[in-house]
Amino acid sequence: MVMSSDVDGTGLSGVHWLPGGERLVAEARAEMPQKDGLAAAFTALAVLRAAGVAGSDQDEVAITAGTVRDFAPPPPGAVLRQDFRLDVPRDPVHAGTSAPELAGALRTLSGGRLEVAGVSGPWRPDALFDLLLELWDLPRVAVLARLDPAELGAPDTPRRALTDYLATGIPPLWTNRWRPPAPHHVLIAGVRIGAEGTLLSVVDTYREVGAHGVHEQPLEWVTAGLDTVLLVADADHAAFLERTARQA
Repeated sequence: MVMSSDVDGTGLSGVHWLPGGERLVAEARAEMPQKDGLAAAFTALAVLRAAGVAGSDQDEVAITAGTVRDFAPPPPGAVLRQDFRLDVPRDPVHAGTSAPELAGALRTLSGGRLEVAGVSGPWRPDALFDLLLELWDLPRVAVLARLDPAELGAPDTPRRALTDYLATGIPPLWTNRWRPPAPHHVLIAGVRIGAEGTLLSVVDTYREVGAHGVHEQPLEWVTAGLDTVLLVADADHAAFLERTARQA
């Protein structure tokens, strides 16, 4: 594991970033915020740029992934972004982005340079933890997660509460005030392991969530809200991705 100190601005040291995680955080922050209804496209675009793939934008990723958008209220303090370049379909009944189509968009827009493996629940904290640990065998990896933000802790949970959780395993009492009506897409970029608790570094799609878009979440709460995960790595590691996904 590669340890980085206070990269995300939270004041918490000892975050073990997944391979390529710091670059992924930087690319996501540079693109924030997501456009209205394009959280999945935002996360995929950050992955593409972190892999050195230039030229795409959120609109192109959304169209390629077959995204159908709906109005999604932003978190408190965030401004809704509506500067669409392309006509991304909008339909409240059929809104969303499927995991297989998002995976296909990553393969297509990377010109085959990236491979993607999907993993779906039900999830257990130990299974998610083991899955993330396996990924340190790769030179570069990205983890796209579709989850319910209502299950997460408050992104502005005080530092002391997080460090106490690491030491005791007792999750903080602060709950997330932002509860969008549909699942949300984020990136999981790092892990912080304590004596009794484990925090995951979640990269969001809005700068106002957490410390410039990055917040630490207890492993148990991420697991509770987790639906599907896409693992993305260079195409020459396709066999490793598939094996890891099957074993998850």
